[in-house]
Amino acid sequence: MMTLLPRSITGRLVFWFFVCTTVVLISVGMFMYAKVGNIVISSVDRTLHSKLQIITGLLHEEQGSVELELSEIIAGEYVIPRSGHYYKVMMGKDMLAVSPSMASDDFGFAPPSPATVVNQLGESFYTSIGPDNEPVRVIHYDYAAFGKTFTITLAESLKNSYTMIVTFRRFLQVTVTLSILLLCLTAWWIARISLRPLAAFSSTIETITHKNLTEHIDAETTANELSTLASSFNALLARLNHVFESQKRLIADASHGLKTPLSVIRTQCDVVLQRPRTSEEYIEALQTIKAYSHNMTRLINNLLSLARLDAGLISVAGYTPVSIRECVDQAVQMTKQLADDRQVQITTSVDELLFVMGRQSDLLEAFLNIIENGVRYNREGGTVTVSVVKQDKQAVITVSDTGAGIRDGDQDRVFERFYRADSERNPEGTGLGLSIVKSVISAHGGEINIRSEPGKGSCFSVFLPTIDT
Repeated sequence: MMTLLPRSITGRLVFWFFVCTTVVLISVGMFMYAKVGNIVISSVDRTLHSKLQIITGLLHEEQGSVELELSEIIAGEYVIPRSGHYYKVMMGKDMLAVSPSMASDDFGFAPPSPATVVNQLGESFYTSIGPDNEPVRVIHYDYAAFGKTFTITLAESLKNSYTMIVTFRRFLQVTVTLSILLLCLTAWWIARISLRPLAAFSSTIETITHKNLTEHIDAETTANELSTLASSFNALLARLNHVFESQKRLIADASHGLKTPLSVIRTQCDVVLQRPRTSEEYIEALQTIKAYSHNMTRLINNLLSLARLDAGLISVAGYTPVSIRECVDQAVQMTKQLADDRQVQITTSVDELLFVMGRQSDLLEAFLNIIENGVRYNREGGTVTVSVVKQDKQAVITVSDTGAGIRDGDQDRVFERFYRADSERNPEGTGLGLSIVKSVISAHGGEINIRSEPGKGSCFSVFLPTIDT
């Protein structure tokens, strides 16, 4: 269920939408309020300018004296005392005319100098306090005519204008507040609708356990914004499923591989203990047990290697430059005793000193398994040839033997775990060596292939990317 908690996506979306909306609407409201105020005051200023033009037009000289024909404008707004419309005309220091609306008030229209605005015609505009203590807009103009200087002052009450501005401000306050609330409610509703796919996505995830890791989320029917997340989650499920399958396969492999030698050891012990035996019989039984125990040790070591590979414990971050020649030489040296016992000759041919990025212990184990296979499944008096060459920035390690070879139908399966071809059955083998080889080579960014012909032997080729040292 969607909530407005601080840590919820819906809550954060609504909060930031509220903040952004509030800032924008308040900014727009303040701009409109200031603009409307300027428009109203400018309208009053234009009215005062028009009346000023009338006043200056009514000034005229007659018989050597300057007169102002007031009869044409003394009406209405200038007649009523304190009507909010005032004028005063000074000729020098003498009063030439004053509006009846000022009555007997000694009103000087004192200007606050910081707020005075002078236009291109020399007219000064400012706001002052009128006879009735009301705010008035004043125009002050010095006019030269008939060889004299006239000071004309007109004022208009701003009471109605301010009332209109205040009304507009209250309208903005109510409108902005309601708009913010309405938009936030709309944002909350949109967030809930938009996040429904995420809730469905979460519900689907909750149904996935270790028992159904193969179930994936359909990224194609998921919202576009969640398709990438769905694909990544499916990839995670695939990796987890691979780990679980590896664990189950390891248990199955261990059970399969250990069951036979344990049964032989137990049977051998039961048979020997049925009655007293000679020392030769006891020695023979112990040798049999030792052989199967040795095979079990190899099997357990191989299973541990596979478990480590399956778990992805080989990391590129831990790789260091490894000499192919050194690995091959060590693998040949470790196989020498087995080769001598089976009368198999091992020859090596390394063209140049090549290096790859990897783990020396893992690569050594891979080469050792290949060479051991070549010796173990070879004929008596046979040979194993190990060569290393460089081809197109790759180290190519080839291990050829003169053994029985592998049938075409078995060549594709020799890298499977516990698989051994009928022609290669050997009680000392575990069926895991080539599986380990393939896993190690793949973890080092390489590949391995096999060519074999029954009766003539097999050839394993390993390709690994080289580095410059």
